[in-house]
Amino acid sequence: MLKKTPVQLMILAAMVLLGMAGMIYRLYSVASQDQTALAGVRQGKYHLSVPVSTGTIYDRYLNPINNSEQTVLAVVNPTPDTIASIFTKIKDRDEVSEQLQHISPFVCYLSENANETQNLRILYGTQSKPGALPAQHLIGYRQNGIAVSGLEKGYSGWLTACDETADITFTVSGRGEVLAGAESQMAITGQKGGGVVTTLDLAIQSVTEEALKKAAPAAGAAIVTDCNTGEILACASTPVYDPEHLEYALNDPQSPFLNRALSAYSVGSVFKLVTAAAALESGVSDQLMYRCDGYTTIYSQIFRCHKWNGHGLLNMQDALVASCNPYFISLSQILTAESLYRTASAFGFGRETELANGLISDRGYLPGVEELSVDAEKANFSFGQGKLLATPLQINAMTACIANGGKYTQPQLIKGITQDGISVKKFAQASGKQAISESTAERLQEMMCAVINENADTNAKPRNTIAAGKTSTAQTGQYAEDGTELCHAWMTGFFPAYHPKYAVTVLIENGGSGNKTAAPVFREIIEKTAEMLNSGE
Repeated sequence: MLKKTPVQLMILAAMVLLGMAGMIYRLYSVASQDQTALAGVRQGKYHLSVPVSTGTIYDRYLNPINNSEQTVLAVVNPTPDTIASIFTKIKDRDEVSEQLQHISPFVCYLSENANETQNLRILYGTQSKPGALPAQHLIGYRQNGIAVSGLEKGYSGWLTACDETADITFTVSGRGEVLAGAESQMAITGQKGGGVVTTLDLAIQSVTEEALKKAAPAAGAAIVTDCNTGEILACASTPVYDPEHLEYALNDPQSPFLNRALSAYSVGSVFKLVTAAAALESGVSDQLMYRCDGYTTIYSQIFRCHKWNGHGLLNMQDALVASCNPYFISLSQILTAESLYRTASAFGFGRETELANGLISDRGYLPGVEELSVDAEKANFSFGQGKLLATPLQINAMTACIANGGKYTQPQLIKGITQDGISVKKFAQASGKQAISESTAERLQEMMCAVINENADTNAKPRNTIAAGKTSTAQTGQYAEDGTELCHAWMTGFFPAYHPKYAVTVLIENGGSGNKTAAPVFREIIEKTAEMLNSGE
């Protein structure tokens, strides 16, 4: 940046002074009118309704997610002395200049505090920072004061009741000028600091969003939950829309309004965890051996392994580490359709999840017992393909269930409400239920730990903690212009591996290989979250 010369600085200062002088001149010209003529004008009341702040949406530690920026509002009776005292602090001088075309009181934002006088009242409020908010798809937005989406809409009744407004009444002449010596009256309505308290952790949310933004392609989702409680600590979806520039999102082919964390997708190999769980629950040994020759045939239909020359002899853990499709297809053939369906249903598949008023996750699609009675359909189902669809939230809940000793807890987003931003009236939380046995969960944990820590090619292994997980490269049946099949990239898992606390799930839409695209995002979220935990942040 070029440094301004003394002459340029003098010219700039002169322009500011001229602008200030112009405002003051207009005020003095009004004040110098015939006072005798004004005295005969009928008195009246002039009202200003000043929005100070809206209802606040908080994270779990009562950090504001919206309304995170402090504001200073000035209620101004535009006398020359008053304008002169705040002129250099006014944020939008053009707007104030327009207000001075009239002589009635007005409101403006200041860049810093100012001393109150009889003609100047100061109000302290809050507003949201410009651009997209953290967890924008969950928070939602208002347009022209009307709640449109997300928590803003779901809890609009309470949030609107918490909107803080100052109603100020002045005694004015018929021309709108405040009468000298007349006192103004002010009433404050709303619940200052009141709002909704979520389970989100702003620090983990920030880490999750930053990691997800680095992924290519750009569309995807990432979720972090507390394995034991089901509380959602972070939920990110990209791309993100800017509530102040909705017109950009409307024309964006990547659909920024879509919350991908709550939308259903083809799942792929992360679903092998369900098939393994169903087998273990049915009494099948994890030492069941199978020779993978690169393909298997079900009633003349060929199902190929991603390793064309086969994996050779595998047990269940080997097959999960190698992500061998033929192993899990063969496993499904010795399981009943009822056992597969029952296990998947117990993990939450096929059911929508209501996270808050009006904020509901897609149910996806879980094939029924009759559909799974067809061997080819059951074969596709065993490795997460076919008709099966699930949301990142459902995959995360399944992962948390495994990490939590087989106890499934519905994901939670809302802790409660607050009237003051200090104390919280907590809502009742859903209790968990045993979906699979503890022994099955423990064995699955060991297998998932092996996937990351016994695989030299993995991109998911964090440097500062031990994690467990599973990847997917989910076929979609859609193709790019060059004929390449589009696949969704998945990674789901938990950490620390031996004392599970957090479940992390990443989806990269049309991202191809889960290990190449989703795993690095998974790793970064875990590493940075672990750093914060180790540093006590």
